Amino acid sequence: MDLTELATVIADLRSEGSDFAEVEVKRAADGFPQSVAPTISAFANTPGGGTLIFGLDESDNFSSVGVYDPAACKAALASLSRNGIEPAVNPLMWDFEFEGKPIVAAQVDELASSVKPCRVKGTGKAYLRAYDGDYELSQLEEQAFIANRDTPRFDQVVAGDSSKEDLDGTLVESYVENCRATSPALARFDRDEILFRTGVVAGPDRRPTVAGLLALGVYPQQFFPNLVIQASVVPGPNDPPGTRAVDAKRFDGPIPLMLEQALSWVQRNTRTRVRFGYDGHGRDESEYPVEAVRELLSNALIHRDLGPYALGEAITLKIDNRQLILSNPGGLWGLSVDRLGLTGVTSARNGYLVRICQNVRYSRGQRVVEALASGIPTVLRSLQEAGMVPPRFHDQGVRFTVRVPNHTLLAPADLEWLASLNPSAPLSDIQRHALVAMRHGTRWTNKTLRDAFPMDSLEARNTLAGLVDAQVAEAVGERGGRIYQLASNLHEGLRSEQQSIPLEVEESEAQGEPADDSAGVAEDVTPRSRGARRENASRILEFLKSGPSSVSEIRDSTGLSIRQVEYAMELLRSEGKILLLGKRGDRSSRWSLTQVGRAGES
Repeated sequence: MDLTELATVIADLRSEGSDFAEVEVKRAADGFPQSVAPTISAFANTPGGGTLIFGLDESDNFSSVGVYDPAACKAALASLSRNGIEPAVNPLMWDFEFEGKPIVAAQVDELASSVKPCRVKGTGKAYLRAYDGDYELSQLEEQAFIANRDTPRFDQVVAGDSSKEDLDGTLVESYVENCRATSPALARFDRDEILFRTGVVAGPDRRPTVAGLLALGVYPQQFFPNLVIQASVVPGPNDPPGTRAVDAKRFDGPIPLMLEQALSWVQRNTRTRVRFGYDGHGRDESEYPVEAVRELLSNALIHRDLGPYALGEAITLKIDNRQLILSNPGGLWGLSVDRLGLTGVTSARNGYLVRICQNVRYSRGQRVVEALASGIPTVLRSLQEAGMVPPRFHDQGVRFTVRVPNHTLLAPADLEWLASLNPSAPLSDIQRHALVAMRHGTRWTNKTLRDAFPMDSLEARNTLAGLVDAQVAEAVGERGGRIYQLASNLHEGLRSEQQSIPLEVEESEAQGEPADDSAGVAEDVTPRSRGARRENASRILEFLKSGPSSVSEIRDSTGLSIRQVEYAMELLRSEGKILLLGKRGDRSSRWSLTQVGRAGES
C-alpha cells in the first residue's frame, strides 16, 4: 500500500460512513486497541483477507487522530499476530503521515484452507468477516472449515436408509443410456454395474448414495428436507406495505427437476426487453440470459456443500429490481474467485455428483452439466453477448454468492458511440456501461458505482480511476466528495443525439410503462425524448399547480403508477421545474413547482 491508495480508501470510508467488509478501522490514539484479535482471525478466515487501519476515528467520520506511537503500534500488532492468534499470521505493515497525523496500515492475508479456522488463543474463538464487522463462527461453520481441509467426499456417502426403489426409473434408464453412449468403458457393463461404478449406488447392498439420490431420486427431500432452492422476489414500491416476499417458492425433487422449476420461475419473474436493430425489426431478449441463469443454477446445485453441518441450509434465489442473487452453502473449493472463468480451471467439491450430472438431462434436453470447466465461461460469454456486465462473485468461505446486475442492454447508438471513442487504455465491460451512463448524464461516486455494479471499494476506485486515465472521464472534488463525470471534450455533439428516440426500449415502455432506470444514481440527467414520459410529466406539472404534494398524492390523483411518477419526476427535477420541500425519505416532504418558492433538496 502507498499513500495514494491509503488516501483513496479513507475517502471511500468517509463517503460510505462505515467500515467495509475488507477494511477495519481502529482509533488507537491512546494506545493499542483491545479489539484487534477477532478482526485478525476474521480476515485470516475470510477469502481475500483484509486491511486494518489505525489512527482514524470512525465516530467522527473517520477523521485523522493519529496513533499513539507508530513503531509501538506495529510492534504490538506483530506480537499479537504471532502469539495471540493460532495459527500465527504475518501481516504486512506500513506507517504514513496523513493529514498531519501518523497512520498505521496492515494487510492480513487469508490463511490456507488446510489450517483454518484461525482462532484467538485467549478465548479459542474463531471469527469470519461480515459487511462491517466480525462475527463468531458457529459450531457448524467451524465444522465446515475443518471438513474443507481435505477433499470432500460427502456425496459418496450412502443416503440414510434409502433403497433402489427411491431412484426414479425413468431418470435411471436415461442416465444409463447416456453413460453407455459417452463411455466405451461403461458400455460393456449392465445397468446395475454402471450405477455402482459411477457412484449412484454404493456399499455391499448397493444402496443410493447422496449424489445418486440427488441426481436420480424420486424425492430426495424425503431424506434431506433442506436440499432445496428457496426462491422469492423482493417486494417493489407498488407492493402493499408489509409485504415480505413476492411469489415465494420452494423447489424440490431431483436436481434436473429443481433446475427446470427454478429456471422457469426466473423467466416468469423477470422482464423481456424488445431490442430494435437497424432494420427496424425488434426481437425479444430476456432480462437475464437464459443460458447464464441455467449455468449459475446448475453450479449452485452441484457444488453446494453436502456435509452434515450444511444439510440444514437451502440454496437461496432472490430477484429485486436491480439484480438476481443466488447463494449456496459452502464456499469455493480448490480455487479462488479470481480464477473463476479461466479456461481449463475446474475444481469439484462433489466429484461424483458432478460426474453423474454430466449424463443427466432435464426436460429441455440439455445435460445438467454440459462439460467440466465450461459453466462460468458460458455465463461470462452469454452476459457479454447480451451487452451486460459480468456477475459479482463473493466467497465467504462457508457460503458462495453470485450477484447478476440487470443493467439495461446497451443500445446500438451507444455501441456506435463507444466504438467511435479512442481511449488511451482498453475499457472493461463495467467501464463501458459506466461510461454510457455518464453519456446520459450520470455522475458517479465510489459508492453509487458499487451500488449499481456489485463490487468492493478498491474495484470501484480502480474502475473510475481507469476511466480518468483513459481520458474519457474526469474527477471533480476531493476525498469523500469526489465525483466522476464524462470528460468535457466528449460532450460535443451529444445533445442533438440525445434528443432522438433510442433504438432500444423495454417492452413495458413500448406500451407506455416506463423502464426502471437503475443503472446508477444520476445527477444532472439530460432528458431523453420519450413520449410517454413527457406526457406523464405534463400531467404531474398540471396537478402541482394546485399546490405542493407528496409522491403518493401525485400517484393517486394522476392515476399513474409509482414507477411512472418517479420516472417522470426525475425528468422534471433535472429540468429544474420542481423541487423538494423537506428531506428525501420523510413522509411529510412535498414536491412543488419551482415558481412557488425556493427550497433545497437534502
